[in-house]
Amino acid sequence: MTELDERLAARSAYVRRRRFRRIAVGLLAVILAVTLLWIVMFSSVLAVRRVAVDGETTLTESQVRRAADVRIGQPLARIDVAAIEARVAAMGRIQSVTVSRSWLHTVRITVVERTPVAWLTVGGQIRGLDRYGIDFRTYDKAPKGLLEAEVTATDPRRRQQTLEAVAAVVQLIEDEDPRLRKQVQAVAAATKDSIELNLTKGRTVLWGSKADSSHKLTVLRALLRIDAKRYDVSAPDQPTTRK
Repeated sequence: MTELDERLAARSAYVRRRRFRRIAVGLLAVILAVTLLWIVMFSSVLAVRRVAVDGETTLTESQVRRAADVRIGQPLARIDVAAIEARVAAMGRIQSVTVSRSWLHTVRITVVERTPVAWLTVGGQIRGLDRYGIDFRTYDKAPKGLLEAEVTATDPRRRQQTLEAVAAVVQLIEDEDPRLRKQVQAVAAATKDSIELNLTKGRTVLWGSKADSSHKLTVLRALLRIDAKRYDVSAPDQPTTRK
């Protein structure tokens, strides 16, 4: 064999070895990818072993877990986060919920419960009303520290609009004027535009709709310096009083 033949043979062998290495590396990469996929998606190596609940106040962790219905042992990557959130969100007391995966083995459920701003009677039951006008829970008796809301609208759509308006006004007063809030004993409305506040000493305030509520609150603060039985801030630029 000549020197040229030896070089050609060596070159050919090198090319074959290089091709073999590329094929081997490619196969190894495929095997690793398939193995990793199997571990993550189908094996019990990264399966759900714990459901953690955060943010609950009146609900218990076990109540939230039951509603979430997370299957222990299911691969963490395959859990349906949206479905779990929907099941927990369906609980009456839940305002919002976030579900996330906490590797390696935990599903974390973070909830925000609704907070009552008033109570009202619905079908003979005492129900809590949140800041968005949702009556979301039942009480055995009138809860201390909350206003009674009387909403007489019966049409479902109009009633909900009225509840939302009443709740928004109550929340505004509570947030911006705690001193006035202590004087408010109850709130009543037949429609979303006819909200009335019942104050201490037999006084009433015709608030009207929830529109311009911050302006109405400013006007009412000044108006309450006048000794009267009825105050009208429904048109805040033209307030009136009546003894």
